[in-house]
Amino acid sequence: MSKKTLWVFGIILAAMACFIIMASLSLYLLTRPARIEVRQNSVLEITLERELPELPPTTPVAQIFERDSVSVIDLDRLLRAAAKDQRIAGVYVAIHPLGNSWAQIEEIRGLLHEFRQSKKKVYAYLAVDMANEKELYLASAADEIYLNPDSGLLINGLMAEVGFYKRMMAKLKIEPQFLQFKEFKSAENFTREKMTPEVRSMLESILVDIQDRFVRTIAEERKIDPARLREVIKNGIAPAPLAVQEHLVTALGYEDEIQSKLTVDKSEGGKEYRSISASKYLKTLESSQGAKQRVALIGGLGPIVSGSSDEAWGNFMGGETMAARLREIRKEKDIKGVLFRVDSPGGSAVGSDKIWREIRLLEKEGKPVVASMAGVAGSGGYYIAMGARKIVAEPSTITGSIGVIFGKFNLRGLYEQWLGITVDQIKLAENADIFSSVNSLTDQQRNQIKAWMEEIYNNFVRKAAEGRGTTFADLEPKAHGRIYTGSQAKQLQLIDEVGGLAMAMNLLKKEMKIPEKEEVELVLYPKPKSFWQSLMEGDLFKVSTPGPSLESFLKRTQQILETPSPWLIAPELMIH
Repeated sequence: MSKKTLWVFGIILAAMACFIIMASLSLYLLTRPARIEVRQNSVLEITLERELPELPPTTPVAQIFERDSVSVIDLDRLLRAAAKDQRIAGVYVAIHPLGNSWAQIEEIRGLLHEFRQSKKKVYAYLAVDMANEKELYLASAADEIYLNPDSGLLINGLMAEVGFYKRMMAKLKIEPQFLQFKEFKSAENFTREKMTPEVRSMLESILVDIQDRFVRTIAEERKIDPARLREVIKNGIAPAPLAVQEHLVTALGYEDEIQSKLTVDKSEGGKEYRSISASKYLKTLESSQGAKQRVALIGGLGPIVSGSSDEAWGNFMGGETMAARLREIRKEKDIKGVLFRVDSPGGSAVGSDKIWREIRLLEKEGKPVVASMAGVAGSGGYYIAMGARKIVAEPSTITGSIGVIFGKFNLRGLYEQWLGITVDQIKLAENADIFSSVNSLTDQQRNQIKAWMEEIYNNFVRKAAEGRGTTFADLEPKAHGRIYTGSQAKQLQLIDEVGGLAMAMNLLKKEMKIPEKEEVELVLYPKPKSFWQSLMEGDLFKVSTPGPSLESFLKRTQQILETPSPWLIAPELMIH
């Protein structure tokens, strides 16, 4: 190698090193904590929009992009601290269009009500073009609600929509092959054009339960006659003046007008509005390190797969990854209990069973587990929670769905008539094609799968009965794949208590035999790493890479389609 080549190579390496150093320095400056001052008589400002994450981010990528986000567990912590903080005069909540589940809204409502017990006020501002039921439901937990003069309320009653794809399947020449246990397990979206009577009655009971609770709550909070509120709901739209007239909001106004009501005197004369954002206030709080008892906090979040979790963003949970984390908690001698936050519609039966097994082993180790259900904990989501010593759910949590579903598609028609692809086969056994993507199930194959599914269903019911301290015969009629709200599940003894994280923590303390008022240290799993830890350990650049070719992608897709997978997944439910 010539001297000139070495010089060029050296310059390139030096340039790359400078770039990495500059990028690392920029990220450090971006992520390092700044000094934050909380002034006397400050208003804690909380902005709620889209959907709050359940837990703080733990991965390096998420920590960078979500550095100012506040999770549900963070909101719990900062509102408890603000209630005791003499520097905090009140809370101002700006409510934007929400993507939260009904149960998550109930969790936040509970936190705001607990804050109000400190005799400090909560002010809500509906920063939306048209506030719907969820946004009003959340705002009603405040002492005062304000609405833009050109806005309004859209409280026109709840509706559930279920999409059906039978005609689309027929047009694409795709033949769905689905089996389910039992009649409530799914809406049979791919093989029907409308709901079965059983599914319709189930969804109607869910809607009635949630809407009745909405009416009772708003009527009580806003001191309105429930019958009058139902009349407003029949009309559907309440323009801003009507919303004030019906006492659904306190007054109309703009953000600056609300803030002007919360001003305090300045030492040099005049008035000023003092505020601190939720994300900044959170950074001023001391951790509970040094508490006598340590409790693991772990989330079972997203659809369940049998293998590894999505480590970058946590969009789904892998049975193997979750089992490894729970095993780690079991081996940590100073961890005495586990708070298990579940928000999952279910998924892989095998993945769910792996997680359930580790929960049971934690209990055998003498470490009590309390499951706190968020928006949905259905089917596999219920499966992973049912091994816990106690289960807590919000009134509107969607849970249950104790059942199993199996499905595949015969794509031969799509291949041949639409794509011009033909497939020829050689079989060395009669059932070699049972999970082929270009063959339909024979009657004998269908019966084989039914027997397999029945065994999985019976195991599910048996383990649920064991977890709930009852018998198979008593629990099985409550199964059948049916979903329930948290309040309905409590009546059927599928859960122990109705409530949120605070209720779950109190139950866990009781099981650990420690006083309710005693502080415990919550240890988040997986343990968050700093940017520098992740950089030094090589985690920052662990990203999945795409397959080398279209052919490999198609082969992987075909393998997925031909892999037999029974699913413990709750039916999709969109409530508007």
